[in-house]
Amino acid sequence: MMALMPIPPAARMRVAALLALLCAPGFAAGQNWDGRRITAIHFEPSLQPLPDTQLFALLPLKQGDTYTSADIRRAIQRLYATGEYTDIAVDASADGQGVLLRFITTQATFVGEVGVRGAAEPPGDGQLETASRLELGTRFVSQQVQQAVENMQDALRRNGLYKAAIEPVRTPHPLTQQMDIDFDIDSGKRARFDGIQVTGNPQRTVAEIIHSSGWRWPWNGPWRTVTDARVQSGVDSIRGWYQKKDRLLAHVTLTRLDFHPETNRVTPTLDINAGPLVRVNVSGARISQGRLRSMLPIYQERAVDEDLLIEGSNSLVEYMQSHGYFDARARYTTHTDRSGEEEITYEVERGGRHKFVLLKISGNRYFTTATIRERMYLEPARFIRYPRGRYSREYVERDLDAIRDLYRSNGFRDVQVTGKTVDNYGGKPDHLAVFINIEEGPQWFVSRLILNGVSPEDAPRIRPLLHCTEGQPFSELNVASDRDAILDYYYNNGYQNARFDYVARANPTEANHMEVTFNVTPGERRFVRRVIVMGLDRTNPDLVDSRITLRPGDPISAAQMNESQRRLYDLGIFSKVQTALQNPDGDEPSKYVLYDVEEAHKYSMNVGFGATIGRIGGGTTDLNSPAGTTGFAPRVSLGVSRINVLGLANTVSVQTLLSTFEQRGLLSYLAPQIFGRQNLDLQFTGLYEYTRDVRTFTARRYEASVQLSQHFTRALTLAYRLAFRRSYIIGTPLISPELLPLLSQPVRVGAVSTSIIYDRRENPIDPHRGIYNTVDLALASPALGSQTGYGRITARNATYHPIGRNLVFARQTQFGDLERYSGLITIPLAERFFSGGADSERGFPDYQAGPRDPKTGFPIGGTAYFFDTEELRFPLIGDNIGGVLFHDMGNVYTNLGALSLRYHQNNLQDFDYAVQTGGFGIRYRTPIGPIRLDLAFSPNSPRFFGYHGTYEQLLFGTGTPELQRISRFQFHFSLGQTF
Repeated sequence: MMALMPIPPAARMRVAALLALLCAPGFAAGQNWDGRRITAIHFEPSLQPLPDTQLFALLPLKQGDTYTSADIRRAIQRLYATGEYTDIAVDASADGQGVLLRFITTQATFVGEVGVRGAAEPPGDGQLETASRLELGTRFVSQQVQQAVENMQDALRRNGLYKAAIEPVRTPHPLTQQMDIDFDIDSGKRARFDGIQVTGNPQRTVAEIIHSSGWRWPWNGPWRTVTDARVQSGVDSIRGWYQKKDRLLAHVTLTRLDFHPETNRVTPTLDINAGPLVRVNVSGARISQGRLRSMLPIYQERAVDEDLLIEGSNSLVEYMQSHGYFDARARYTTHTDRSGEEEITYEVERGGRHKFVLLKISGNRYFTTATIRERMYLEPARFIRYPRGRYSREYVERDLDAIRDLYRSNGFRDVQVTGKTVDNYGGKPDHLAVFINIEEGPQWFVSRLILNGVSPEDAPRIRPLLHCTEGQPFSELNVASDRDAILDYYYNNGYQNARFDYVARANPTEANHMEVTFNVTPGERRFVRRVIVMGLDRTNPDLVDSRITLRPGDPISAAQMNESQRRLYDLGIFSKVQTALQNPDGDEPSKYVLYDVEEAHKYSMNVGFGATIGRIGGGTTDLNSPAGTTGFAPRVSLGVSRINVLGLANTVSVQTLLSTFEQRGLLSYLAPQIFGRQNLDLQFTGLYEYTRDVRTFTARRYEASVQLSQHFTRALTLAYRLAFRRSYIIGTPLISPELLPLLSQPVRVGAVSTSIIYDRRENPIDPHRGIYNTVDLALASPALGSQTGYGRITARNATYHPIGRNLVFARQTQFGDLERYSGLITIPLAERFFSGGADSERGFPDYQAGPRDPKTGFPIGGTAYFFDTEELRFPLIGDNIGGVLFHDMGNVYTNLGALSLRYHQNNLQDFDYAVQTGGFGIRYRTPIGPIRLDLAFSPNSPRFFGYHGTYEQLLFGTGTPELQRISRFQFHFSLGQTF
């Protein structure tokens, strides 16, 4: 009996073309048209997916040609190859002495926008859309809808929505051959658990298993609703209980979920076999149970087999080597007693404890030792971070391979790298050294590069992208890089089927040189027929169109498609942007480029909690602690945003902050990329602030501003602002009564300003190299309604320099100056500079630098400041804890003319000198930036006269002056690097 073999797709196409030809009316009548002249060619229907020029260019026959059956077959095959048709028939009829051809076609349909509406979360609309498995731009078949419904029903049932109803709605678009499919979901009520059925031998009561699952609220509370995540976490929790009880071979399986429609309840059935106890012992080393559970794979895999036990031995060896026992060995034995309990014993032979003291690399001439060390994992002993060094035999082999790869990628095809470990180095039995010897061998170069298949127009654009050019080192890595560069070039210029291969031969006339030939087959070029955007509801289509760079007639470019996708995401108004080609496998000359977007929710909310720790707080009538007292201030923030206002990607947001010393409300309206300009952002802001973080006074401020930001490059940004604000001093400032009329009056300010920001840091959160500069210029003018006229400049320059592999030297200079030219006779308190603290001079508590009131000792701010900071950043312990040695210098000054860098304070009324601070900091690396603690010591912190007494005593001059001083020891705790 002969088995039926499946017919490949290409063969099916040929069979279909032949059947279409044989079934055409002319052939059915037995008419032979071969040799006749073709008088006309028509397509039915007249509206075809491809333009007439492209359509007729595909045909191997034209009007006036001689009719042949072979040409008809090729024509049908070419039309099928486009992927635009599901059926093609040819009708040939007499037309005088010639023949009239009619191609009768049925067009293919492709998946367009897939929408899901009304689904409860979980699984939610997005997960159900993914579950449908309908891929944008692919061929649409009606059976896919029913399969999609079944897939979504399965996802809904897994999440307890057993009574959900799904209604698919198809919307065809004949002009673009798309089929949009919308699924309307009526989720129904989510089912709840109602108990557990247990089979097997759990060796626990059902009540205990229910408690472990978390499927019921504690203390026999109500049953929880069913979700897929809750079911899986419940099973994992039950399995985890057995693992904690040393039953590593416990078997916990969810065999079924029984749904009871009359009660809308679900009963899980679990097959549980507790299995034997598995005891794990370690002899020869002291390792905690917690460490063992995290280290041994039998705990992670919840299984016991030979491979996992061997892997556990290797893990123990690596652990011991990381603690200096470089000769450690481990083996295991197993034993099962009569009760079935299994005992696994790891016997560790620690050997002597060593210290990896020396790593010596020799023989390298082409690369410096520092360059090689950057790629190595071995680390000799270093105080604190690696007290015993970082060494293992596995690390040695890994580093040797890394050095070989480095040389081979630079043309050293015959490089030999060997390593030797020496015990008892320097005559000390516990010292160990590693010597690595490199025999570089000859370096191979490219003597000639031949580009076959590259047109003269493309060659000048491709050659600058290549590494394997004449005179450059030859390596397979460079060839692979060039292959990617060439294919990317062609893919991004419409050649979707480009291919690449190469041949490299040794040059017979020149030693250590290769002749390299790149063979490129570009294939047919494909163009954009049209760009189709789907999913827009609230968004202005022109806004989206301006972010898409591809236009009809352009070569299809994957890079431009992805760049446009990124630019749409950058608007911040889409939760999903999917891009694809319609009919991606079709062989037509032009294709539709599709963008399917999903608009994000209009409203979003953020809530934050935090605290400030330092010299803060204190009452506004307490004169006894002008430098503040150590305290704790909790902070709560709440924000609400409405995105995509007017469909233009604009955002309205309200942000609030509440703490024991500050209350703030901020209303903003952001219009990004205005006037269709990608580099222009416009923002309107309204601010209310009530603060007493400067302990001298409490202020209330109202401010309105408008800002235009212009992004010239990724690094350079300019901002232009117009601001109006009104500041009030609340209550009585803690300053001398005679200064009150000058410093505490309300002030109205109208100012224009501009900021220049130049940021070349490689990582703004934790930079290791680069530069960061800012300059802000402001002018407050009576012409803008300002009661005080002044000019203000603030500037900052920060640089970051890596030193070797592990050190970073960072420095920052800050400068500011206020110059009054009209209006009030002095700058009021609310407009002065207050500084000092974690981000400027760490020898001060926050906002405590600069001039002070001569009687009360409270800071009154200044009109100039200068700070200079240097930090040496280095790893401290492991890879996540780092240290910082820092030096801060500077102060807030009475005015620019008083700025001085002298060390000594002349008298108790002199604050115009540079306070010097040194200290040590700890940085703990986290995904959101380093957490930092800085401990600072200032040998020349300011002394001043404070006041012992009440404010009423100050008014009548009956209090007592008191000599005080800013504490020479300060600490600062915060998030992020200092700068």
